[in-house]
Order: sequence, then C-alpha cells, then structure tokens
Amino acid sequence: MSSYADSVLAPGETIVHRAAISHWKFLMSYLVGTLCIAGAIALLVVSRTNTDVPPAAAAAPFVVGVILILVALIRRSTTELVLTDRRIIAKRGFIARDTVEMNLSKIESLHVNQGLIGRMLDYGDVTVVGTGSSLEPLRGVSNPLELRRKLGEIAGKAG
Repeated sequence: MSSYADSVLAPGETIVHRAAISHWKFLMSYLVGTLCIAGAIALLVVSRTNTDVPPAAAAAPFVVGVILILVALIRRSTTELVLTDRRIIAKRGFIARDTVEMNLSKIESLHVNQGLIGRMLDYGDVTVVGTGSSLEPLRGVSNPLELRRKLGEIAGKAG
C-alpha cells in the first residue's frame, strides 16, 4: 500500500525527508492498554481459584486494552509529514483524511517546540508557518530538528 505522499507527487518531484510521529506521544495509550490487558490476565488467574469471578469478566478489560493500543498504532501509522523538493505535505487520518500541502516558496518558517522530555527523547511539535496561513501543529514528531535541517538545505539550494 503506497503512502498518500507517494500518490500525490508531481512528475519529477522527489521526497527529501519523511517524518514520523514518535511512539512517545502515545505512551499513555500504550501504558493504559497494557495495564488493561494485565488486569484481564489477573482476572483470568483469579477466576481459576475463585468461583465468584467468572472468566468472562476478563473480556472487557482485554478488549479495551487491545483497542487502546490499536488506535494509537493506527493514528501513528496514518499520520504523514513529508518534505519534497517542492512542498511540504501533512496528512492525518485513515477513514477521514485531513491533508494540507504548502509550496516551499510560501513557507516563511518552521517552528519546533520541545519540552525537556521532548529534548531528552528527541521528539517535539512542528508548526509550518507560511505566507497568509500556517499548518496546524503536528504534535510529537520524531527528530524534528532533522526536518528543520532538511528544510533549510532545500531553501538554501532554491535561494
């Protein structure tokens, strides 16, 4: 299955950099999902020795845990931030898709916001500011300074 960015490239346009959302952004979803699954396993163990606890009681926390983890993984894998030699493309969503594309000639700046934890774990929020508009911040981007560096390289070649 090809990515959205690959499907909308113009003839002769090449991808310079692909950014991904960091797994750290979904840490709480992973943690709560894992705790739900662990709770389900604990309920199964207890149900073997205690007849008051039916084994089916483990189904709900197990399903909730799996859903939390799957939703986080799907959200991460269906978010794209791609820098080409002509534009920047941001795409979110699987069923409902939200896409924004901005020509490099319209980009004024790229803002990177990283807190202390983000700096230590190398992720941050990226906002592209253009003439007359700006992209909504893309939160939790892995290695955001690399994106900024690549954009600077392209701007230097074009200018």
